Amino acid sequence: MKKIIIPCSILILFLEASCVKLNPQPLSFFAPENTLVDKAGLEALLVTSRKQIKWEWFGDAFDAGTCRTPLVYEYAFSDMHVMGGPEAKEIHNLETQLTPTTNQNLHLTYWDLGWNGIKYANTVISRIDNATFDTEADRNAILGEGYFHRAYWYYLLTHQWGDVPLILEEITGPKLDFVSSARKTVLTRMKEDMEFAVQWLPKTVLPGAVNRAAGEHLLTKIYLSLGEFQKAVESATRCINDYGLKLMDTRFGVNAGRTDLDVFNDLFKEENISASENKEAIFVVQERFGIPGNVSDNGSARKRNFVPYWSNGAVVKTPDGKQGTTYDAAPYPGYELLDSLGRGIAKIRPSNYYQYEVWVNAATDIRYNKNNWYDKSRLWYNRPASNNKGGSATWFGKPIQRQYVQDTMRCYFSFPTVKVLIHKDDINKGKTPSGGFTDQYVFRLAETYLMRAEAYLWLNKISNATNDINTVRARAKAQLLSTITLEDILDERARELFLEEHRKVELTRIAFIMAQLNRDGYTLENFSTKNWYYDRVMKKNNFYATQYFYSTNAFVMKPYHVLYPVPLTAITSNSQGHINQNKGYPGSETNIPVE
Repeated sequence: MKKIIIPCSILILFLEASCVKLNPQPLSFFAPENTLVDKAGLEALLVTSRKQIKWEWFGDAFDAGTCRTPLVYEYAFSDMHVMGGPEAKEIHNLETQLTPTTNQNLHLTYWDLGWNGIKYANTVISRIDNATFDTEADRNAILGEGYFHRAYWYYLLTHQWGDVPLILEEITGPKLDFVSSARKTVLTRMKEDMEFAVQWLPKTVLPGAVNRAAGEHLLTKIYLSLGEFQKAVESATRCINDYGLKLMDTRFGVNAGRTDLDVFNDLFKEENISASENKEAIFVVQERFGIPGNVSDNGSARKRNFVPYWSNGAVVKTPDGKQGTTYDAAPYPGYELLDSLGRGIAKIRPSNYYQYEVWVNAATDIRYNKNNWYDKSRLWYNRPASNNKGGSATWFGKPIQRQYVQDTMRCYFSFPTVKVLIHKDDINKGKTPSGGFTDQYVFRLAETYLMRAEAYLWLNKISNATNDINTVRARAKAQLLSTITLEDILDERARELFLEEHRKVELTRIAFIMAQLNRDGYTLENFSTKNWYYDRVMKKNNFYATQYFYSTNAFVMKPYHVLYPVPLTAITSNSQGHINQNKGYPGSETNIPVE
């Protein structure tokens, strides 16, 4: 077998924290020979592994020099959203802006997060036989969670970059001869590890730790990726039936007595996500104000990243030509719009597919009611005439008129409040509230049902798949479906799982399945030039499909963007070997076959 060597930049990650700011017990990593010798020491390192996953959801999306909220990319390069803002800061044209040498911000997010996560997991796994435990169950539970964290990151990396190095042991010194493996080879090993893990992970854990149901959920994702659909049904069924989980279909939590709210709103109330009465949570990460171990000083930043730039009065005009909105914190009437929405700047904005199409028949769907969805028609002119730049006395307090908004791309769109408007903690009060601290679902039972529905669909068991989707829809009080297609599953995932699923990863996973099955002319041989992911985005995302021109750049995507470019620095620094570049990007002409 020919060998491909992984880059030096990855190797450095195995020795340093790179851009990821860690805050573990100091000795648990820097003096492993003293601390990783028993259950307590290895559990301390698992805390670092759990913290690594938190980086995906919290902080401002593009703070300079940080690795925060990379999940933004999962939506911006999908059917559901694109980047907002000018191309000087955001990626619009993937052909010119997403290359092996440009936009290192992407390379410094999931690329580094993934290899760091694998590093920490491998340290636990490699040290397991040198540690002492009271029982075999204690040992294997620690090992099982180590396998979980390694498989979690490999699942993402293999659907973001494709063929990646399979690193299965702790790296204790400089090493420049790593071997890359085929995506299928990596996922097959992760499947074997997780089959062991689900036998030993504890059924009950404290919120933030990994339980057996989380293992089953991840194993289902891996089975789907490998085309082992019956096994995916079986692992999903165990997750649904065997661990005391259920979809929450009755009111619960701190707002249970409020008749104006609903159970979907309860699910995302900050205090309810980790509550013991919430039987739908499978795996959560916790970001709490003032608690050591946070990855962000200012919490989620979701109001900033995902809310429209409604307060930009320079472009949100009144019909009589005045500036219509403001985020000014002075005590003017109308300031409450800032209190409720924060000062969004639209890091991403929805496509017509997510903003309109999936909600066409949503009359009774509670996910689309005023508790959980903010329609842009509810925005109103909040700059009073007494403001120093002079609002409109005539239009103050009235709905914003779309035809007078000079930038509807960034300043005027609808969004899901239930996932975005985090109000907790005083740190997010004042002139520029960006979004407070909250726990976050990584895995939730609703997704398990939708994954099982997909597995049934691949098995051509349409009635079973329909039943699973309808279970989720019934809780949402949505109209039940008589039969379903793959599009119905993806639509339901869009409605249910915004800011929970890795949207691009899941689309790429399906693209690989289509190619593996040789469906609709898709093959693995022509994956970079014809794939289901690209066709899906072109069908559903109006911005990429029309190459919509915004600011000074168009939104452009090509079929090869189904996979990201390997950073050039990763290739050139790998002095003793060769790592493949994904097809379509410069450097791929020197690729070597992998196994």
